[in-house]
Amino acid sequence: VDQQKHHSSGGRKRKKKRELPKACMEMMTELNLKDMWRKLNPEKKQFTYYSNSHQTWTRIDMVWMNGEIANELKDIEILPSEWADHNPIQILWKGRIKPKIR
Repeated sequence: VDQQKHHSSGGRKRKKKRELPKACMEMMTELNLKDMWRKLNPEKKQFTYYSNSHQTWTRIDMVWMNGEIANELKDIEILPSEWADHNPIQILWKGRIKPKIR
């Protein structure tokens, strides 16, 4: 997880952020989980959480997928939040035409 792409302190100096625990990173590798928003938006800088006390934005809400289910993803978007400190994430699926049963 690239902290430069997932955190903004508005230009203020900040302490080095902790990374995900090693066990979590190992599990993501073992299960071949991919951060799908980042996969579809490799250069985009957008955030999902605002800390009022620290006055920082962070992308802490993520969608992790692997295998066939990831292939069914059409789009994933971080939506604006009107009233909460977390922004919702919208997932759009490709969808399939249901076969007719005879």
